[in-house]
Amino acid sequence: MAPRRKSIGSLRGSLNDSLDKENNYLRSLSDYQARVRRRESIRNYKNVAEYDLEQKIELETKIKEGSSRLLAAARHPAQSLEAARALLTSSKRMSAYMVELEHQKKNMSLKTSTFNSKGKLSISDLRFPLMWRDTDHFKNRGDYRRFAIFCIVRVGAEVHDTNLLFPIDRKQTDISFPDVLLFNNVPAEFELSLEVYSHILQEDLSIASTPRKIRKTIHSSISKTVGRKFAAVLRDEYEFNKVPQFELMAYAKMTLDDSNKNIRSHDLTLNNFGNKIQILPLFGHFCCRLAIQPYCMNKEICAGFAIVNNQRCWIRLQNFQIDSWKSKKCIEKLEPIYTICMTKETIVRRSKSIKNQLRIINNVTDNEKRDVIELYSNEDAQKWLEQLTICIQEHARWKHAVIIPQQVPNFEYLNENTNIKNFFNNTNKRQKSLYDETSLLDNICKEVNIFQSK
Repeated sequence: MAPRRKSIGSLRGSLNDSLDKENNYLRSLSDYQARVRRRESIRNYKNVAEYDLEQKIELETKIKEGSSRLLAAARHPAQSLEAARALLTSSKRMSAYMVELEHQKKNMSLKTSTFNSKGKLSISDLRFPLMWRDTDHFKNRGDYRRFAIFCIVRVGAEVHDTNLLFPIDRKQTDISFPDVLLFNNVPAEFELSLEVYSHILQEDLSIASTPRKIRKTIHSSISKTVGRKFAAVLRDEYEFNKVPQFELMAYAKMTLDDSNKNIRSHDLTLNNFGNKIQILPLFGHFCCRLAIQPYCMNKEICAGFAIVNNQRCWIRLQNFQIDSWKSKKCIEKLEPIYTICMTKETIVRRSKSIKNQLRIINNVTDNEKRDVIELYSNEDAQKWLEQLTICIQEHARWKHAVIIPQQVPNFEYLNENTNIKNFFNNTNKRQKSLYDETSLLDNICKEVNIFQSK
């Protein structure tokens, strides 16, 4: 009995060592992928001409080849899942690059003088509620399925993916992604595409244990040697057929109107599948924080000396307003002595009597407010008129994003070791289920108040 106990102890020790190695591998892999996504966002922001579109396509082709080889050589389920995810993401990037390349070739000869500013965009706090049956979740029985899930987010030709989460089972009522995905050079007319992919890890408990059952049956009917060989062949064939295939479970389209400084819920379109076993039990909604910040809000558009309402001062156009100081040196030390707001309702006209004079009209609380800016040359007056006209147009294009500022991480101060989650005060603070955080009493009180008011 002593040798047998020793063999069992050594077996447990080797099993623990393999589990530790597996956990270390998964942690290192997740950290590496997060660094790669962060470095890609930083590189795109700084506009480093590292690759053109054709070189990017060539790079993604090599990545696909490497992922395919890794998928064929993978011995661990986590390796297969990560390789399959990388392969799918790379294919999406190649498609986006090819579409953008074709678009650039068609519009190469078209040059417009219209100025349209762009901005930086982030999507974070992605949460997808799951709809398990009460017997599955609360009693922890019934639905045995487990899923591996990740998301692909695309804006124009820029494609990012989230971390791969698995296993997701009946114990979890929602899926929370810790990622903060960053996009650069985003126009106001952007369309963000969000796709949810999943792979079922275990379809049927009886199927999952088929090799073991067949092996026991074979051992009882034929010799052990032949039985072991035949069972091993069946097991290899079973594992070969279990190459991860991620299916598109749901998708959503988001635009500037969906952006907000806070976390909001959005509609989610679910795909229809004939096989209900494969379906991830998603709900028709999801939560996220989609924030965008135009570059023109933090960029100095125009500056110089002028006479504002008969007072000589230094003026600066930035963040959709004209700020005035007594001198240029006072900008860093003192608050502006006078501010003129520029909105989509603002009217800017050149004075008919004085060539270098601009008249700015705003409607403040139903009262007309007039300001007069006199420049020192006709060229300066024309320059300011053009910039103010563009400013009014941009204010209309960016809608509420310039009225209520939305916080987006500053790409300039990011590096590969930066923890992007620290940029948001509310990121990852919510650890409870969406079900637990839904206040039914507040909703009932609101409905009662509405009913009583009627």
